[in-house]
Amino acid sequence: MASHSAVALRRIPQQARGQRRVNGFLRAAASVFTESGYERTTMSAIAERASSSIGSLYQFFPNKQSVVEALRDQFIKDIAQSWIALESRAAGLSGEALASQLVGLQIKIVSDHPVMLALMDVPPTECTPARREMIRARIAAVLIAHKPRIQKAAALRIASVVQEISKALMTLYAKSDSDGKAAILEEFKVALTGYLVPTLKH
Repeated sequence: MASHSAVALRRIPQQARGQRRVNGFLRAAASVFTESGYERTTMSAIAERASSSIGSLYQFFPNKQSVVEALRDQFIKDIAQSWIALESRAAGLSGEALASQLVGLQIKIVSDHPVMLALMDVPPTECTPARREMIRARIAAVLIAHKPRIQKAAALRIASVVQEISKALMTLYAKSDSDGKAAILEEFKVALTGYLVPTLKH
């Protein structure tokens, strides 16, 4: 998968100082996106939060979408490692426990990177299919580790359904208040358990 240096950056930093500036802009952007949402966030607000000039920000990022791409690329490595960790323990889980772990993992991911909820409604880009396919493959690997006799094609198909259920419920989760989030989390577990347990028994 292309990195944000290839996809999003207008100018690739050649020195540690430049990379620190880019990282500072990304931290600032994550903070502003989380507080204000994608639509209300401006490049000026990102530069101000980073205590930098708008011109300096534009040296690296041509527009707001490029900042989002860089953030997503930054997170995808952590997300992949989380799925790999679940894969390593999936064999010892019951179907119900696996569904619960799948929910817990996705909640942990957005808890670690809360800006992801703010970016859920950002239009897809040319990088989106590759990222989604990577996650689908990681979910399929978890399913195969849990049930080794499952065919890869079937695991990928089930992973696609898990992704769609997750996307819908995480959208509701993002729009809910703190009390509503707890309720959505329980609905999330019910939905995935109801789908996965009978499906993986076949």
